[in-house]
Amino acid sequence: MTRLQNIGDVLTFIPALRTLRQALPDAHITFLGKHAGGLEIMRGCPYINDKLVVRKRSLREKVRLVMDLRRRRPDYFIISPQDLGRAPLAWLGGARTIAGYPRFCNYGRWQHEKLPFLLGIAPKHDTTRTEVENCLRLVQDVLDHLQVPLPPQASMMLEYSWHTAEDQQQAVAALRALGIGPATPFVAAAPVSKRPAKNWPPARFVELFQKMRQTWQCPVVLLGGRAERIRLDELCRAAGPGCVTCAGELSLAASAVVLQSARVFVGPDSGPAFLASAVGTPVVALYGPADFYRWRPPATAAPRVNIFHPAPCTPCRHQVCPLPTPCMAHISVEEVWQACNTLFENRKLKTEN
Repeated sequence: MTRLQNIGDVLTFIPALRTLRQALPDAHITFLGKHAGGLEIMRGCPYINDKLVVRKRSLREKVRLVMDLRRRRPDYFIISPQDLGRAPLAWLGGARTIAGYPRFCNYGRWQHEKLPFLLGIAPKHDTTRTEVENCLRLVQDVLDHLQVPLPPQASMMLEYSWHTAEDQQQAVAALRALGIGPATPFVAAAPVSKRPAKNWPPARFVELFQKMRQTWQCPVVLLGGRAERIRLDELCRAAGPGCVTCAGELSLAASAVVLQSARVFVGPDSGPAFLASAVGTPVVALYGPADFYRWRPPATAAPRVNIFHPAPCTPCRHQVCPLPTPCMAHISVEEVWQACNTLFENRKLKTEN
């Protein structure tokens, strides 16, 4: 099964993988991945047997992948909607049956599979369904081809449940260094997305964090990678005491443990927002230029409030919005605060009861 993208993309693929494993417990499932964040999500995943990693875009790398696939001789090669163009690789690698979408709609534009006649299983991409549902559709069609029923426990629930004791220890140590003990309630946030167009104005995050601190009297922990550390430090200084960060200090799995411990998470539509939902934390997700209807999770273990104000230009591919008023600027501090406050108080009641 292929899923070459990053954290959020891979997390939306987990329900399909889980369903395949539930239906075929003895099958050997290989995950074909590329991006570091997505591969780290799959580290220790119980639904796969091994990983095949795409390292480069060179001809030599393509030959290596073909030879590796030929040694495996896969019965089925499932191409996720995000990975169009893999049919020739699957065919050259000796896959007996290739499953994938001949075309799919991405940011309002139809993209086509290379050599679609190679697809033995070729459903129509449904633009009314979420990414999770369209990935599951591929697995369901493979199971139909095998005449294996869809398992009764199959679900669309996001999941990330395979962090280790070492990950837990790293998260506890990081929170302790910030002055946050096991019984201390706190809020988690990941204000910075790698795609600038998805980012909410920093001044609004500062106002939101200050309101959280004044009302709840609990720390606000900002998460992110090393590349975001300088910007998150600036946000912490602007928000004042009680707003702290451990950006760049944690593994992805340890960050998931921190998210799981938080009372609520808030941030733009990006990997951490999906990860927070996958570990069962209430989420307030801010959607802007991405395809909201495609990327909203259809099922989560904890409440999730998706805030989205459609604009004539959404969805769009821009990394930086060219308009004077970006779509993210239409999201007000008050509506985000109200959503966070509702989830925070509800989680507080559940914790106390």
